[in-house]
Amino acid sequence: MACGQASGFNFTLGYAHPLIQQEEFSVAPSVTLGLAYQHDFEPRFGVAFDFFYASESNGLKSNEFIYSAKFFTSDNDATAFYIGSFVGVQSLKGVVSVVDVNAGMATARRVEISKLQFPIGVRAGVRGGLDGYFAELFTQVGYAIGSGELYMQEGKAVNSSPLYMCVGFSFLGFGWDHRNR
Repeated sequence: MACGQASGFNFTLGYAHPLIQQEEFSVAPSVTLGLAYQHDFEPRFGVAFDFFYASESNGLKSNEFIYSAKFFTSDNDATAFYIGSFVGVQSLKGVVSVVDVNAGMATARRVEISKLQFPIGVRAGVRGGLDGYFAELFTQVGYAIGSGELYMQEGKAVNSSPLYMCVGFSFLGFGWDHRNR
């Protein structure tokens, strides 16, 4: 009977790109929190299912589900480097305050935002073996398909960022080996 090599769960703390693309850099990058399930099928191939949550100071929140494939440079039962691809779905929601200036008068309004995007790209990192406790350090860079206009401010469109980027540290990982001994 064929079965997977190992499985595990871990928490992730990440530093991600700003969710909103603007000319000036007034919007800070977001801190993401995540939970992942990882599974190694072969000594050099594994997959991960990550759920990330991010919130920015402007009121915009992001929920993401990412599937990634990992191709390891050496056996993944110990610490190994990997590279692979990822694909996912990202939901942007929130209520932001928008200030419009018209004829010298500033008026504030609240705008509800809801947008669905599909990030796709490359992920690379280093991860410990899944049997027992493990950690992972990774970066992922890609493009958010469906990015675009969120709202208008002072006659200019404010867009979601087409760049999808995250640097993350997965910790408190625990896993188990499926192999028959």
